[in-house]
Amino acid sequence: MQQSTPLLAWKAFVNENICVGCGKCTGVCWTGAIGIVNKKAVVDFSRCICCTACVRACPKGAIQIAPYPYPILHRDQVLERIKTQLNVVRYKVEELERSIEEI
Repeated sequence: MQQSTPLLAWKAFVNENICVGCGKCTGVCWTGAIGIVNKKAVVDFSRCICCTACVRACPKGAIQIAPYPYPILHRDQVLERIKTQLNVVRYKVEELERSIEEI
């Protein structure tokens, strides 16, 4: 089982009490992280890169930047997963080479 460590990343948050759902934030968000749901802006934190374009575009000041905790994998676990994926790729390349030699 993989253990995770919290990592703080800055993300856009919408104050639903202030948001009027005008959509100006969605027009400037080039990552597509903001959408309008039930006449309120909603941020997809996995897509938000904290560029602050939405903060500047919001005429009501409903969007603010705040820390958001992200779980991250420990470095050794990430490296182990990459090694496993590379081994699979190496096996497939060897398999293709054998097929080519047979032709």
